[in-house]
Formats: sequence, C-alpha cells, structure tokens
Amino acid sequence: MKKISAVICELNPLHTGHAFLFQKAKEDAQCLIAVMSGNFVQRGECAIFHKYDRAVSAVEAGADLVLELPYPWCSGSAEFFAAAGVHIVQSIGATHLYFGSETGDLHALQLAASVINSDAFQKQFPGVGQAGVRREELLSQLCPSLIPGFLSGANDILGTEYCRRLNKTIPVPVKRLDCTGASALRASITQEILESGKNPEGIVLSQRLADILFYFLRCADVPPEGFAEGGGGVIQRLMWAAREAVDGMDLFARASTKQYTNARFRRGALFAMTKTTLDMLRVMPNFTRVLAANAIGRAFLSEIRREKVPVQIITNHRERSVLSIVGASQYAHAGKADALYTLCMEPPRPAGWFSAMCPVML
Repeated sequence: MKKISAVICELNPLHTGHAFLFQKAKEDAQCLIAVMSGNFVQRGECAIFHKYDRAVSAVEAGADLVLELPYPWCSGSAEFFAAAGVHIVQSIGATHLYFGSETGDLHALQLAASVINSDAFQKQFPGVGQAGVRREELLSQLCPSLIPGFLSGANDILGTEYCRRLNKTIPVPVKRLDCTGASALRASITQEILESGKNPEGIVLSQRLADILFYFLRCADVPPEGFAEGGGGVIQRLMWAAREAVDGMDLFARASTKQYTNARFRRGALFAMTKTTLDMLRVMPNFTRVLAANAIGRAFLSEIRREKVPVQIITNHRERSVLSIVGASQYAHAGKADALYTLCMEPPRPAGWFSAMCPVML
C-alpha cells in the first residue's frame, strides 16, 4: 500500500520546526502533501508572505504538492481550521497526517478527542468561540486521567481537533522542536522594518490589515452583527474600541479582555468585514487550489484527478467553471479575501492579482 503523507500548516513563516516535521512526514512516503493556509491565518491576520511564496518554501522543505486551505477556514478557530484541513487531506487519499505536538502523546490526544466528541461533553460545552478554560474544566471532569492543562498548547489543541475528525487517515503527532517559532520570527521581521522605516517588497505587515479593519469599524453606522466570531459582545466591544482608538493596533489593544483572546477579536473584525457567517464555516470546502508542486506532486495530482476525488482541485482561475454551485460561491468568497490581502501588500496590488497567478512548478 502506498504511503501518502500530509501536513496541515500555515508556514507563517517556515521555521526549523516545520522543516523537522516535513522531514518526519517524508520518511517512507511516496508523496508528501502540504495543505497550507491561503493568504490569511488563524489569528485573523494576513500571512507575512503571500501563499505562493510560502508554497515555494514548503516544496523546498520537502513537500511534493502544496494545496490551499482556503479562506475563511484558514482563519477559523481550531475547530474549523482542523475540520476543513482534514476534509481536504482525506478527500485526496492521504494515508497519514503528521502534525506538531507539545506532548507527542497520541493516546492522550485521541482520548481527549473521544471525550470532546461525547454527548456528555457536547451537552455541557457552551459552544463555538468559547474560552479554552471551560474546555479544560470539562475535560478534567469527564476524564480525570488526562494531565491537567493537557490542551494548553496550540498544537495539541489542533492535534485533538484533527483526531476528532480523522476516520481514514492515520494521525502521527511529532513532538515539537525547541526552536525559534513563527511568532518570534514575525516579530523580528516587523521590528527590523519599523526600525529601518523600509518595508521590503513581498513582506506583509499585520498593521496594514489592522488599519483597514479599524476604518471599517469606525465608519460602520450600526454593529455588523450576524457574522462568525462576533457574538458574546465581541462586535460591540470592537465598535467601542474603534471609536476610542487612533489606529488599528490601538483598536485591538483596547478591545483585549481576559475573556477572549486577541485572535478572537481579530477574527471577529475580519469576518464582519468579509461578511463571513458561521454557516459558511460549517460547510466544508468544495475546492482547493494547487499552489506549488514538483515532479512527484504533479504525478500524484494526475493520479487523483483521474479518480475524481470529492474536493475539486483547480490550478488556475479559468477552471472555476467546473466548480459546483456551492464551490463557486466559496471560491468567490475566497477571492474577495484575496482582494483584501492585495491592499495590505507592499506595494498594493490590483484586486485580481492572485486570480491571474498559476501554481509554481519546481
């Protein structure tokens, strides 16, 4: 039986830990597929490099084929990010899913996943977007054998969400390396740009998106309600902060509370501006786009296209005509997000800049 490995990732930007994960996933595999976030990431921010540039770095790190985890799922909370990623991974026939983990304990991850999937947990959990503290409390009550604080790490949270949904693909946690992470790398790049006063072409700073969201909220006549991540007083607090703040970074600093993470507020603002609803996130992506591939990846792509996999795989904007009605609607929504991203680039690009791009073949 062929071993087809997959990794669900952001690479924002790629670092040593990612390279180690790719190396492990590549062992004995006929093909390694990276399902990578598009131009936006889980924190509700722009990726610091656009999706095609990051796809090239993925191939250079060992991936054979890079497929897009499109918007809005790439900016969703762990539940939706993981669900959409697993949907694509299993649709293309990956046999193994490798992912970073703070603990590297597959048994504990699967146990936590089974508890979260249980009726007892689901009846008591408040729902989408609630603080992780309540999840931890319920896990401790329903499964005392789990180490307290087991799901305090972002990677183990995602790993548990992967395990909740995998039914055909084998989960393989890889214990994280102790190395400089993506957050530290982004902070270093940002600091260097701020100190020099020069923003090199190709680097996208989160400040520009924050300012756009600030202008949107400041100018809104009424709170843009009904969109994902905006409940629980999030959008009202953002509206208040927009009236008091002087720029985008000040907006999110003022909005911050102990109840919700900064990422929750950023996602709430981004989803409100792009009119992304919870129902949109709950319907799994009908399409994915090829971002980069090498010869092995191209051969695998030809093979799965002959098999007519459940997710439509497209390589360029012209192929959108083959999408289902649902897929076409999702593709158009993702395109609007890409048009927003082009405003944040240095220099800004036309709205259709990404529509004109084709996969990078290496």
